Amino acid sequence: MSKRTFEQAFNAVFHDKVAFEDFCTINVQEEVEEFFYDDRKIFRTSKKLKKYLRFIDRVILRHLANDDEVVHSFIKGKSTLTAVKAHTSSKYFFITDIKDFFSNVKTIDVLRILERDKYLVPIDDFENYIDTIVSMTTLGGSIPIGFPTSPQLSNAFLFEFDRKTKFFCADNSLIYTRYADDIIISGQEFNDVAGLKSQIQLLLSEHVSPNLSLNQDKTHITQIGNKVKLLGLVIMPNGRVTIDVKYKNRLETLLHFYVNDKDKFNDLLKKTMKGNVKSLFGLLHYAKSIDPEYLEKLQRKYGVYTIRLLMEDKLSDNR
Repeated sequence: MSKRTFEQAFNAVFHDKVAFEDFCTINVQEEVEEFFYDDRKIFRTSKKLKKYLRFIDRVILRHLANDDEVVHSFIKGKSTLTAVKAHTSSKYFFITDIKDFFSNVKTIDVLRILERDKYLVPIDDFENYIDTIVSMTTLGGSIPIGFPTSPQLSNAFLFEFDRKTKFFCADNSLIYTRYADDIIISGQEFNDVAGLKSQIQLLLSEHVSPNLSLNQDKTHITQIGNKVKLLGLVIMPNGRVTIDVKYKNRLETLLHFYVNDKDKFNDLLKKTMKGNVKSLFGLLHYAKSIDPEYLEKLQRKYGVYTIRLLMEDKLSDNR
């Protein structure tokens, strides 16, 4: 069975309602707006550019190489929960992330990734459009935060690092998972994780880019017995994964007032969630997805009907 051409794939997705020539000649700079969030520059794309980038993500980037045994970000069926659950039998945890990650995935890196993986892409003339895809998925010399294409490119960028780190950890009785730029390595003995900072930095420099460095402020070792917080989740001493105590406190305070004092409930909802009942709805579903046992505890304490009412979002219909 022969592969489709890139133009045929484009027309199949857009049903001939958009000209392929427009896709090939779009001026990316004119289709983005930048803003800052928590001191990070983020780019908001126009609707047209977003559609084009999602097409590239779907048809091209999802075929790029990644090691889904250890990578849990931007992969169907994987999540922060699966990344953390892999470590529940460990005693010691090395936690770090990569400093200024997206801005260090350069245009030349995207070109290298696409050239490296061109035989994995099921498009007959893909090689003819590599330069076009590079120009559409990078901005100012790197992949931007906010582009739909940046997550898959970041996974592909770290492919060699993931493989080398996985093999290193397997040889040393360690467990490795990665979610975006967050790295978790765990084991049974302190000495096994104690010297990992220099080893992981070496692997990054050798197998990805000498420009990458670990974030020293977010690099540390913790152990069972202390609060083991990974990717916003917590591993309990019995190995159960649950949500952070700050979310539990918020939930239980809101539920207490919902049952006992509606005025105080509404006041607290305004202070903590800007009065948005859907935020409480989302937090309850988040708790259920991470730790069903904790949700059962809430049902026993505040009533099955109360929790069901809030989780079915019936409250907002009556406000």
